Amino acid sequence: TKQARLDLQKRRSLVAATKLQSSMRMHLAKKQYRGILAKVVKIQAWRKGIIGRKGAKEYRKYIFARKIQRNWRRYQDQKVYKIFRKTILLAQERMRLVSAKSQMQKLKKEAKEVGALMAKSQKAAEQANELRKRNEELEAVQLQLNSEKKNLQKKIQDLEEKVSEMTQSLEEAKVAAAAALAKAAEDSKTVVETEMLNKMTVQMEEKDAQLAKLQEDMAAIQAAGQDQGKKLQEAETRYQQLLKTTTLQTTAGMTMGASASMAAGRAAAFASKSNSNRHVNIQLVGASKTGKSALFEKLIQDQDPSKLEGFGQGNILSHLTVTIDGSAIKFLDCSGQARAQNMVKEWFPRSNWVFVVYDMCNKESFDYALQMVGWAHEAGARVVLFGNRFNADQGQPVQADLMMAKDVAARNNGFAYESVSLFDAVKMAMNQGDDDESVVGRTSTAAGIDGSPDVNRRSSITDALNNVKSWFGGNDRGRASQGVLRPSLKGTRAMKQQRRDGDVNSDLRPVQELQDSESAVTCICFGQERLHKAYILLATASKDGTVVIYRCYRTEMEISFLSDQDYPQEDDSAFSAPPPDHSNIAVHSKLVGHSRAITSIFFNLLEDQLVTTSIDKSVRFWGIDSGEMLKVFTDSSPVPVATFLPFNPQVFVAANSNAVLRLVNVQNGMVLQKLKVETEVRALKFDDTGLFLLAGTKSGSIHVLEASDNTSLKFKFKVQLARGGVTCICFVPANYGMPACLLVNTSDSNATIIDCTYGSPAGVLTNLTVRSRVRVAHSLLPLKCCYSPSGQGYLISGSEDKEVYIYSLAKGSNYKMQYLKHHQVPVVAVAVNMQDTVIASADSLGRIVLWRRMDFSHIPE
Repeated sequence: TKQARLDLQKRRSLVAATKLQSSMRMHLAKKQYRGILAKVVKIQAWRKGIIGRKGAKEYRKYIFARKIQRNWRRYQDQKVYKIFRKTILLAQERMRLVSAKSQMQKLKKEAKEVGALMAKSQKAAEQANELRKRNEELEAVQLQLNSEKKNLQKKIQDLEEKVSEMTQSLEEAKVAAAAALAKAAEDSKTVVETEMLNKMTVQMEEKDAQLAKLQEDMAAIQAAGQDQGKKLQEAETRYQQLLKTTTLQTTAGMTMGASASMAAGRAAAFASKSNSNRHVNIQLVGASKTGKSALFEKLIQDQDPSKLEGFGQGNILSHLTVTIDGSAIKFLDCSGQARAQNMVKEWFPRSNWVFVVYDMCNKESFDYALQMVGWAHEAGARVVLFGNRFNADQGQPVQADLMMAKDVAARNNGFAYESVSLFDAVKMAMNQGDDDESVVGRTSTAAGIDGSPDVNRRSSITDALNNVKSWFGGNDRGRASQGVLRPSLKGTRAMKQQRRDGDVNSDLRPVQELQDSESAVTCICFGQERLHKAYILLATASKDGTVVIYRCYRTEMEISFLSDQDYPQEDDSAFSAPPPDHSNIAVHSKLVGHSRAITSIFFNLLEDQLVTTSIDKSVRFWGIDSGEMLKVFTDSSPVPVATFLPFNPQVFVAANSNAVLRLVNVQNGMVLQKLKVETEVRALKFDDTGLFLLAGTKSGSIHVLEASDNTSLKFKFKVQLARGGVTCICFVPANYGMPACLLVNTSDSNATIIDCTYGSPAGVLTNLTVRSRVRVAHSLLPLKCCYSPSGQGYLISGSEDKEVYIYSLAKGSNYKMQYLKHHQVPVVAVAVNMQDTVIASADSLGRIVLWRRMDFSHIPE
């Protein structure tokens, strides 16, 4: 209806007006919001500008203050450095002047002797040059004969091809002639062409004559080739003989070798020689896969087949005694693995001869051998650079420079030899012999030790060099006055003012204290000191059965001492930097598995595993980095101590509380041998030869056992030491003119220094004698001791009266006693790192204290 239409229109107008009003209100609200937002942003920007300008002003002030401070500190340091440098230069100049004046007369006295030596050396060099020229001539002749031989072989081959072609053509001609004759005989009506038959007959005769002539020429060429082959073989024989003669004469001329009349007696003296710590006659070294083990096995098979059973039982170091021409020669076969390089080098000072084996067809093995020759010579050992010729004889090209090998061997007072058998080289070494006095002199010089009992053997030139080294810190005797440990941490001026004059131990301070539990620490040891340049490992074991391994980062002074050494795992980026809290100590891993007290801990030969023994009747192997338990060996009773066989790291010796020693194979757990002793063994230690095991017992005696081979022990003798039980044995090699000795803790309040006597045959431990006893508070706890090589050596021991005891082993010191005070309870275990810069002491409350010697040389007086 009309009214409805009007209502609809009115409603539509009302809705439209409502929408217009809503839109207008929304537009006004948005406009108002944008205005407020703009004002707020402007206020915030204004406020931030004020704060930013204020902060920039403060930052500029801080930067300028830091620059001023830095410039001032630099000025102060430069001032001190200039004064210190001027003083050092003046002192060095004066010392050089005094040294030159004091040594001039001695050097003049040596002039005549040096002149004679130079003349002999020059004469030997001239002989070597002549022999080298003869070698070159023979090499040229050999090359020429080889070329002629190749040409003759090529001619023979060409002639053989021509003879075969002519023979074939002759056969074809004969077949054609026979066919013609048959055809002529069958066809009687055909007129035979006589002229053609005659011509063919003449051609056949000519071919026969040529064939006979060629056969004669070929026979003559073959005969000439055989003659050339014989001449070539004779030239090769003469060349090899001349090489041997050159090497022997050159080295003998340079070293002024002994006369030929003494050669017969040297073979027997070679096997029985005992030069200080040199207990191995021949040490075999070289890169992997050079045929070293095959050469050694062939030598044993040819000379002493009964020893083949013991061959190859050692994994890294294999010790074997082989009888050659009635003389027992001690061999040490060393692995060529890169990870065993440091262990192999440690045996150079203990060997009379080092045979460095390389493959003549492998350049890398040759370069590695040249490097090993230098290391062996620096350690004072005689060297044979042995080239394995097996692959070369099989036709492979020679990659080694033989002339360079001879020159390097001659420069290092050694021999160069190329063969497929070790026998000739061993015989040469036995016949050449080795002067005991010269070896002792070289050993002392290489080790930097000036304690030989016969100092008259060394020349004045050597004494002068040693004196100069001592003035500039090159001689260890200069450290004798500074006390135990080498300085490894720079002290402050306040520390220097607190020093007590005349007290060398006032510089020895506790720098860090560690504690992971309140359970008593039973034993500690350092490890992996040759693997990482940034840090070493400290393993600690507790009475509650836990083991914690710490990373102890080296100080700047310690790293500077190692600037010339290489480390196989130096680039380990994960642990190359110390923790951010500047503590220089971090927990490397925790080993959890033992249920009772741990009695001993030690690293394996490669230091990638830790071995622990415990009262819970088990011996466990742990991964150093992962902390995982790798192997477990159980016993029927508690295991107080264990150790590896030095020459067979796959076998360890474990002692239990039932007085039984077991030799156990690590790989399969098989017990190789059982030995029953009179009472419980509580300490085990091998001497530096690796042949004699020293076992300390609960009753105070020491049993000496010999490792006759790599899988068995044999009882030698026993020494009764004290009434109290032995708790620790530390072996000290011979040095400073004193014999090798043992440092032994016994529970009768004594620490004993025992001399080791090595008699005939060479390197055999024959007796133990007490040198001295020193007092240590020790009656109940299993205290440990260790050795520091500072000065002329120190005995360091824990004690039950809360102190660390230090006794000097130097001659004339009368075993002067010093002690370190810091612990509040008995000190159970002590250890010194290989670098001789840190002492770790642990007590019965689980605290571990690290001691270092402070250095104040950078602070002016």
